[in-house]
Amino acid sequence: MKIKALSTHALAVALTVSLLMPYGVKASAAQNITGNKDFTITDPYKTVDWSVWKHYKANLHTHSTASDGSVNFDKMIEAHYEKGYDILAMTDHAVVNKGWNIDPKIVPLISYSSYLNDPKPLTDERYAEIKAGIGRSGKGMTDVPCGVELNAVSMKLTHVNGFFADYGQGLWGRENDYETPIAGVDALGGLTVINHPGYWLGSGKDAGRAKDPKNIKFFGNLFKKYDSCLGIEVAVEKDGATRNDRVFWDCLLEKVIPYGRNVWGFANSDAHNIESIGVAYDDFVMPENTVANVRTAMENGTLFACALYAHNELGENFVASGSCPCVTSITVDDSTDQITVQGADYTEIQWIAKGEIIATGSTIDLNAYENQIGCYVRAQLLGPGGICYTQAFALNGTSTPAVDTEDSALTKLWNNFIFKITSTRLYVIFELLFRAL
Repeated sequence: MKIKALSTHALAVALTVSLLMPYGVKASAAQNITGNKDFTITDPYKTVDWSVWKHYKANLHTHSTASDGSVNFDKMIEAHYEKGYDILAMTDHAVVNKGWNIDPKIVPLISYSSYLNDPKPLTDERYAEIKAGIGRSGKGMTDVPCGVELNAVSMKLTHVNGFFADYGQGLWGRENDYETPIAGVDALGGLTVINHPGYWLGSGKDAGRAKDPKNIKFFGNLFKKYDSCLGIEVAVEKDGATRNDRVFWDCLLEKVIPYGRNVWGFANSDAHNIESIGVAYDDFVMPENTVANVRTAMENGTLFACALYAHNELGENFVASGSCPCVTSITVDDSTDQITVQGADYTEIQWIAKGEIIATGSTIDLNAYENQIGCYVRAQLLGPGGICYTQAFALNGTSTPAVDTEDSALTKLWNNFIFKITSTRLYVIFELLFRAL
C-alpha cells in the first residue's frame, strides 16, 4: 500500500510537470511565470564597465555671435568650461567649427549677430589650457570637430546638427528637406542628429502631430536609410514647442526597431545665451574623455538625455532643485528577461513601452508585462533635480516589421507634387501663420 501511494504521488508530480512544460516555464526560481515569451534584449550600454568608466557632461547644440547667438564665440566656450562641462560642440548655423582657436567663418545674413559683435576665437594658449583642464584639476573639455547646424534659414526649423565632417559651410537650407544635409554629412563619414523635431511637426500643442503615421513614416525612412543619422533631440531648451518630442520618439522606436535600427535620444540646451546653459544636457559614459570616445559613445548610444524641464513628465510648474537624476549602473539578465537600473538623485524610475508607463521600480521583469510591450522598453528617472532618459532597450523577436503600403506611381507623383508645393517659402509662411492662430 505504501509503495502504491508513492507511485501515485510520483505520477501526479510528473503529470503536473508535463502540463507546465509546453508553456515555457523557465528553470530559474526567480522567473515570473505570468508570461512565456523569451525576450532577446539588446542593451545599448553593454560595453560599459560601470566600475571604471566615468560620466561626462556634454552639450552638442550651441550658438554664438558666429550665427544668431548673443554671446561671443570664445565667451560661450568659457561659460561652458566654467559650468563644468566636459564635452562641447559649437554648432552655429551654416558655420562649421574648425576648432575653438580658429576664427569662425561668418556667412552673410545668416551670421547676423556678428555685425554687432565680431566672434572671436580662443587664443592658442587658452585653447590648450581648456583641453588640458587647467584650473579644473586636469579635467579638460573636449572640442567636438566640425559641429554645425544645417538647413540654415529654414522657417520651419528643419534643422540637423552635423559632426565630424566638414560639410555645410555657408549652405542655405530648404524647407522640409532633412535628407540633403544628412546625406551630405554621411558621404564625408560624419554623424548627424535631427534637432527639436517638435518645431517642424508643430506638435507643441497637439500630440496628434507627433503620432501622425505620415510623419513617423517620413522620419522612419530617413533612419532606416542612414545609419550615420543617430537620433533626435528628445529634450531641448525649456521644453515648450518640443514637449511632445518624447511621444514622437516612442512612435519612431516602434517603427524602426523591428528593422534592426534604434534611434538614440539626445538632450541639449540649444544655448543662444548664458542663461540657457544647462537646461538640458547629455550624460556621456566613457572610459576616457577623448574625441574618439565621444564619437563612439554617440554611435553606440552610451549616453543619457537629461533635462530640467519636461512638462509632460514633471508637470507645468516644476522647478528643478539640486542635482539631476543619473544612472550609475545597468544590468541586463537575458536568462530571466529582467533589466535593472541603479541611479542617484531620483525619487522614481518609470519604464516606458509603446509610449506608456507600464511599470515602476529599479527592476522590470519583461514577462510580467508581455501584453503591454512592443519592440522596446526604456527607463526614465525622475527627481527633484529633473529627469534622465535611458536609451531604448530593443527587444528582438517580439515584433515583425510593419510593411508600408506601396503607393502607386500616380500616387507617388501626386505626393511629390504636394510635397514640393508645401516646401515653398510662401506656403510655409501661410502654414506658420495658421498654426499661430
